[in-house]
Amino acid sequence: MSKISIIIPVYNAESTLDKTLDSLLSQTHKNLEIICVDDGSKDSSFEILKHYSAKFPNKVKAIHQENQGVSVARNTGISAATGKI
Repeated sequence: MSKISIIIPVYNAESTLDKTLDSLLSQTHKNLEIICVDDGSKDSSFEILKHYSAKFPNKVKAIHQENQGVSVARNTGISAATGKI
């Protein structure tokens, strides 16, 4: 079974981030990586991402960058991916 990479650009998403990550982590496909790229959020989004990354180190990767827009954030995630995109 090949690894699937899920890339999530994040910007000021603290109100929906827990629900999103919990939903992805409950999927039946076990060989996946979730790469979340915080694009300079002004809220606690990156703190939430760090919590999930620490709790699920083999599944969730949290990356922080200065705000550069969704396309750059997505490309950052693609560069970090090790599975099938």
